[in-house]
Amino acid sequence: MKPRVSRGQAASRLAPTPAARLSPQDEHIFRELMERFAVLSEMCFRFSQDIYLRTGAVPELDVEETVRRNVSIARRVFGDRFLEILATIYLKKSVGARELAAILGGLTTPDISRKLRVLEMAGLVETGPSFGDPDQTRFSLTHKGVVIARLGEPVFLYLRLAEGWNTPTSEVRPAAEAEGAEKAADVHAEART
Repeated sequence: MKPRVSRGQAASRLAPTPAARLSPQDEHIFRELMERFAVLSEMCFRFSQDIYLRTGAVPELDVEETVRRNVSIARRVFGDRFLEILATIYLKKSVGARELAAILGGLTTPDISRKLRVLEMAGLVETGPSFGDPDQTRFSLTHKGVVIARLGEPVFLYLRLAEGWNTPTSEVRPAAEAEGAEKAADVHAEART
C-alpha cells in the first residue's frame, strides 16, 4: 500500500515550521521527521478505511452515529485526565496512586484512586503488589491499555516535534488553562475600557 503523500509534498505542505531557528542539519532532520509523520498519518487513514470496509461500517452513511460513538469513547477513555494517567503509566510501567498524584499534580491520591478504578473497570489498567511495600498497590497497563498507549504515542511525538522538541515543559500549558487565562485577560481588558 503506497502512501498518497510524496516525500517532497509532505514537508512543504503538511509540516509546521520549527519553533526556533535550527541549524541546516537540524532543519533537515526536522523536515525528514515531519515527512515521516505525514506518511504515518496517511497509513493510519488507509488502515481505518480498510477496517471500515472489512466491517461493513461506512461512517459517511451515518455520520451522526459515528460522531456519537467516537465522542462516547473519547469521554470514557481520554476525558477526565485519563489520557494523562495512561500516558504516565505507559512510560513508567508501574506506578502507585500517591506517586501518580504527585506526577500529575492538581489531584489528590483519593481522586487518582477513583480514576484508576474507572480505568481498571474499562480493562485498561490492572493492579499488582508493590515490591517495596506489600500494602501499597501498583498500577500497570493491561494489554488493551498498552495498545492504546502505543497507538497514541506518535501523537505525542508529533506534537512535541511541532511545538519544539526541547521546549521546557513549564512553558507548555494545558489548553483549558491557556483558554482560562485568555478569558481572564479579556475580562480585565473589558473592565479597563
